[in-house]
Amino acid sequence: MSAVRSTPTPADATRLCSLCRCRLSRYNREDVCSGCSRDNRQTARTVPTDIWQLPDVRQAMVNREFGRMCQLIREYAGIRQDDIAAITGLSQPFLSMLESGTRKLTNIDKIIELLDGLQAPPELTGPILRPRTHHQPRTSAPTALSPY
Repeated sequence: MSAVRSTPTPADATRLCSLCRCRLSRYNREDVCSGCSRDNRQTARTVPTDIWQLPDVRQAMVNREFGRMCQLIREYAGIRQDDIAAITGLSQPFLSMLESGTRKLTNIDKIIELLDGLQAPPELTGPILRPRTHHQPRTSAPTALSPY
């Protein structure tokens, strides 16, 4: 039979998550567990506009290096691939492959989806890659011209 420790040591007793009270890893230096940290983190739903003024982000955009651009945006904004996936509609695994260079972004619709979600400024996207403008749908069909 293996010995089971029945009473926690004082060090174990003080290492509980302050939110959910689960036992913290001995490597965790914070007072909350990783699960609570993720749940309580304010995820960015937009990319800060000043990101687009950084020279390396602008250069990646001009060169259409979308994987590098996403990587730089994540680093500067302090967001995860999951956050970019949530705001762009692209999947996190696809973003991972895009950043690593194993996939390229060539579909114009996906490029527009990425740039629209990241709110890339029109002066960087050019006329073809401008993010979509959201128009109100028509309420009635156009009427035919009368022959008279």
